[in-house]
Amino acid sequence: MRIILCENYDELSEKAAGIVASQVMLKPDCVLGLATGSTPVGMYNKLAEMYKNGEIDFSQVRSFNLDEYYPIKKDNDQSYYTFMRENLFSKINIDPNNTHIPNGETDNPKAECENYEKMIKQSGGVDLQILGIGQNGHIGFNEPDASLNSYTHLTKLTENTINANSRFFNSYDEVPKQALTMGISTILSAKKIILLASGASKSTVVAELLNDAINTSVPATMLKTHPDVILICDRDAYMGTKLGIDIGGTNIKFAVVEGDCVKYKSSVKTERTCEGIIEAIAKEANSIKEQFNIKKVGVGTPGIIKNGMVTSVNLPFENTNLEKLLKERLGLPVTVDNDANCAALGEIEFGTTKECDNIVLVSLGTGVGGGIIMNRQICHGNNNMGEIGHIIIQTEGGRKCPCGLCGCWEQYASATALIKDAQAAALENKESVLYGLMEKNSSRLDGKLIFEALDQGCETAKAVFDKYIFYLASGIESLVNIFGPDAVVLAGGVTKQGDKLLAPLKEKLRGNIRIEISELQSDAGALGAAML
Repeated sequence: MRIILCENYDELSEKAAGIVASQVMLKPDCVLGLATGSTPVGMYNKLAEMYKNGEIDFSQVRSFNLDEYYPIKKDNDQSYYTFMRENLFSKINIDPNNTHIPNGETDNPKAECENYEKMIKQSGGVDLQILGIGQNGHIGFNEPDASLNSYTHLTKLTENTINANSRFFNSYDEVPKQALTMGISTILSAKKIILLASGASKSTVVAELLNDAINTSVPATMLKTHPDVILICDRDAYMGTKLGIDIGGTNIKFAVVEGDCVKYKSSVKTERTCEGIIEAIAKEANSIKEQFNIKKVGVGTPGIIKNGMVTSVNLPFENTNLEKLLKERLGLPVTVDNDANCAALGEIEFGTTKECDNIVLVSLGTGVGGGIIMNRQICHGNNNMGEIGHIIIQTEGGRKCPCGLCGCWEQYASATALIKDAQAAALENKESVLYGLMEKNSSRLDGKLIFEALDQGCETAKAVFDKYIFYLASGIESLVNIFGPDAVVLAGGVTKQGDKLLAPLKEKLRGNIRIEISELQSDAGALGAAML
C-alpha cells in the first residue's frame, strides 16, 4: 500500500483529484467507482473546478457508486443519489445514463444487487475505485466481520455507523438501518484503488489499517491483498498521538509525539528477562496512556527481526513475538523495528536532516550500526539490510570479526576498534603521552583520553587517529557510492568530540558529501520508533 501524506484536507483533495483526472485523461471512457460521505467532497469540488477550466472531459466516463441507504427515496436530501447530483454530477459533463447508484427504492433488493454486479462486469470492471474509511474500519457499508468474498449485497448497519451518520439526519430514528453496498470482492476487483482518510477521528483506524494484519474486524485491512492501493491522508488522520519506545541494554526510553512535537520523554531500567522487559514497558506505557490519548506505539530494539520475531544477542529475545506481546498488554496497534532503523527515522523526522529525503545513519559504538532511509522510509530487506558495520574494507589479512568474516568495517571504525588500536600503540610507544595517560587510568584507555592525548600533541595518538579517520572515511565513501544519500549522520559516543572528529574526516572524504553529527544522539531511537 502506497501512502501519500498531505499537510491538510485541501491538499488531500487536490492529490486525489489529480489521480482521478489522470485516469480520465489516460482512458476517457474509464469506469470510476465513486464514494459518498464528507471526505470526498473536496475532491469532487476540485474535479468540478478542473472541468470548468477546460482541463478534463467527463463525457465518456462511466461511474458506479459504492452504496446507497435502504430503503430511501431518490429525492430524499440524504440519499446518495441526491448527494452525487449536488456534489459532482450537476457540475460536470458526465452523461446521466452513464451514472449508476444502487436503487434504494427497489422492492427486491436481492435482484437489484445481482443486477448491479452484472452491470459492473458488463462495463469491463472498475478502473479506479475511490473509498473513504469509517471510524470502525468499514469501507462502503462493509461493516466489521464482513465476508471477504461478498459481492454487492444488502447489509445491516452497525450502531457505530448509524450514530456517525445521524448528524446528516434530523434524528437517529430517521437514519436507515440497512444499505445496499458493493462487497469486499467487488471492491477488490477494481484495477486501482484510492482510499481517503481525513481528520483526527480517523487516526486510530488508520493506525490499525497500517499496523494490523488482515482481519475482518477492520474491513479496510483487506485492501492489503490488492496490488495497487494508495492511501491518501492528512496529518491529523495519519499522525494522532504516538508513543515511541527504544529498548536499550541499560535503559528503555519513551517518547510521546503529537504531530511533529515531542510532548513527553521518560526512561526506565532494562530488566534482564523477557518477561521483565515486557512488564516494565507495559507499566510505563500504560501510565503514559493515562496522560495522553495514545493512538499507536512504535518499538525499536536491537537484533534481527524476521517475520515479526525478534532475536537479539544483547537482550533476552529469542524468536520473541514482541509486537504481539506488547499489543496484548497495551491494547494498541504496535509496530516493532530494529533500533538503528528507528534512530535513522528519528534523524530524518526530528534531526538536522529533516529537510532530506535520503540519509544513512552511522552509529559508532561497540560496533558500527546503521539505518538507511530512502524516500523518507526505512529500507528493509529479506535479511539484515542496514548491517553496515559488516561491509568489507580490508580483503587481505583483515581482522577477524565475531560475525565470522574478516576485514569488517566495524573492526576498524568502531569506538571499540579506536580504543583497541590506541592501547596497542601506547604499549609499543611507552614514552608517549598516550601511554602516560593510560598508566594514570589503571592501564586502560577510553575515547576521552585519546582525544586528550591529541590535544597535548601526542604523535602516537595522532598516528592512531589518522588511521581511524582513514578507515571511517573509506566506509562512508562506500555507503555514499551505494546509496547516494543527501546526507550521512554520525552518532555514538565518539561523535561527542564534535569538530575534532568531523574536521579531519571531511578532509579525507572525496567529493561533496554532507556529514552531520547527530544532535538527537540517544533520543533518536525513541523518536523514530514513534514515527513507525
